[in-house]
Amino acid sequence: MQPLRSDQAPAAETGSAELRYRLLVEQIPAITYIAEFQGERPFLYVSPQAEDLLGYPVEAWTASPGFWDGILHPDDRERVLAEEQRTLAAQQSFEAEYRLIARDGRVVWMWERDTIVRDDQGRPVCTQGVLMDVTEATQARLALGESEALLREERDRAQRYLDVAATMIVVLDTDGSVTLLNRCSCEVLGYSEEELLGRDWHDLVCPASERESSRGVFRQLMAGQLAGAETHEGWVVSKKREERLIAWHNKLLRDEHGRVVGTLSSGEDITERRKAQERVVYLAYHDQLTGLPNRAMLSDHLMVAVARAKRTRMSAALLCLDVDDFKLVNDSLGHSVGDELLVAIANRLEGSRRHGDALARAGGDEFFLLLPDLPEDGEGAALTAAKRVAAAFQEPFDVAGAELHSSVSVGVSLFPRDAADADELLRHADSAMYQAKRDARSGFALYTPSADDPLERLNLTTRLRKALKGGDLMLHYQPIFSLADGRPVGVEALIRWSDPARGLVPPAEFIPAAEHSGLIEPIGEWVLDEVCRQAAEWAKLGLRPTFSVNASPRELRRPEYVEALDRALNRRGIEPSQIIVEVTESAAMDEAGTGRRLLARLQELGVGTAIDDFGEGFSSLSRLREMPVGRLKIDRSFMREVPGHAEPTAVITAIIQLAEALSREVVAEGVETEEQRRFLLEQGCPLAQGFELCRPLPAEQITALLLRY
Repeated sequence: MQPLRSDQAPAAETGSAELRYRLLVEQIPAITYIAEFQGERPFLYVSPQAEDLLGYPVEAWTASPGFWDGILHPDDRERVLAEEQRTLAAQQSFEAEYRLIARDGRVVWMWERDTIVRDDQGRPVCTQGVLMDVTEATQARLALGESEALLREERDRAQRYLDVAATMIVVLDTDGSVTLLNRCSCEVLGYSEEELLGRDWHDLVCPASERESSRGVFRQLMAGQLAGAETHEGWVVSKKREERLIAWHNKLLRDEHGRVVGTLSSGEDITERRKAQERVVYLAYHDQLTGLPNRAMLSDHLMVAVARAKRTRMSAALLCLDVDDFKLVNDSLGHSVGDELLVAIANRLEGSRRHGDALARAGGDEFFLLLPDLPEDGEGAALTAAKRVAAAFQEPFDVAGAELHSSVSVGVSLFPRDAADADELLRHADSAMYQAKRDARSGFALYTPSADDPLERLNLTTRLRKALKGGDLMLHYQPIFSLADGRPVGVEALIRWSDPARGLVPPAEFIPAAEHSGLIEPIGEWVLDEVCRQAAEWAKLGLRPTFSVNASPRELRRPEYVEALDRALNRRGIEPSQIIVEVTESAAMDEAGTGRRLLARLQELGVGTAIDDFGEGFSSLSRLREMPVGRLKIDRSFMREVPGHAEPTAVITAIIQLAEALSREVVAEGVETEEQRRFLLEQGCPLAQGFELCRPLPAEQITALLLRY
């Protein structure tokens, strides 16, 4: 059979059919052809698109039987020829994708579909097919396949690296779902990779108590707020419900456009390390036998309590407890029994302490009880605690199958009354404990400076004399309120000493020294003048509260006291009725009548008078009726247990009723709770003062308070 040119149709075809066929074929954007069924694939017909697509003229295709084999890409030739022979031998249609070399050297990917044409008897006579240029699509597909392969390879390599890492690696998407994690993460959490992938991290592994904070850190990261969120510690819960502490380092993941697409977190399991650290800290600050804080932690608590007392102008107490005859227990029954007794004592003391108090074992048979945040005069609370400790030893201890009776000696030291700092408070509590041992067993003693220490007294007196001359004394004022309407109607002047060496020294420490040295008289005159000066300053602002000042027993014995007050009133232009002089119950009721005579002279001057700490002494009702006083101040010791205890409640109620019957004004001191205030209001008590209402404050702060009303 002779090859057909593109302008010559087979003899069997007629002109019109041939024309339509040729026009149709030559419009298709592909090469169509007719070839012999057998042989080296000689082309009988090739459409003109062959030259357009590959650059070879049609004659080149049809003139040479081996032309097609010659333009096959070398890398594809063997594969394509083998597949063609196999399919034609089986008389099947042929389909393949391969590369041809164009005339200009380009590599063109072609897709070929070759179909067998048969005669009436079904015998194959030739083949016809189509060659389509698929270079662009094939290259794109191959590039994608290569990229995917590279990505798979990179992912596999990264996964291998992640799996050998000793830290947890977790990748979360923007919703907090797990998209990648390594073997270490699975081992720590106890889940398989399949159980974690796609799950919400916070819901699955974060404990309920940590879930919200964990989500908060994640939201910070998603918002780009890395400060404080790059590193954090958080708990996770394993599949076995074990909690593990993880130290996380977080990093944002971004796409090629810079958009945040998730987080990459590396985590280190620090649970055991933290437990070891906590154990080391525990052993450093706790007694191994009893589990109580040791002396080191006690020192820390002391410094905090003292600093807070300075800042809030409250007080703190330290009780030093020493078990009596403990050495006898060790020597007679052995150290194991002694240790068992110490544990039993620690448990009993722990059960008797107030919430907020700190109990510590300093070593041996010595314990300490710290009472922080006490009122300014914390002696009452400290003595109550000492009595409670002594009462804890009334019952025997069940130790080693036997009952052991034991007792304790307690020394009490108060800050700032007895000490200027934590170390001094500790030393003085220890000294007081030895004083308690000398005085009586199963007892307690308050710290007092040694009576045979003249150097200490002389030093204190010298510094106090300098303070009076150098202007280191000051007055604070505690408002007295009307309970009916809550308005401040007066103030009590309270002296303070700002010592450059010790800071604020409480009156309970330096007033006795002033009394003993005779400095109380010039100090008292300074107080009267300072009160009148402040009254004049407030009068300029339209403020005229009453001023209560305390007179010591020594001052009451001086006839010059009334003259000194009169001079201060006249010098400042103050009405005498604005001043109220307070004296103690014992001084007012003295047998010599000195206190009564002074009170009478003060009344003649027009100055108000009051009995301070009423109820503490043993006043005669008949003498009280005749006493020239206009005010009774209920002793603060009664207020501590009101209204919870019947006896002090009944006493206060009786004093209020007595004052009303005698036409005396009554003031309740030491009001420290809202329940106490309401109780006094219900009982008809007109006036009160205390920390619940207002603490003592410098004059400028009291000025602001008075102006508000």
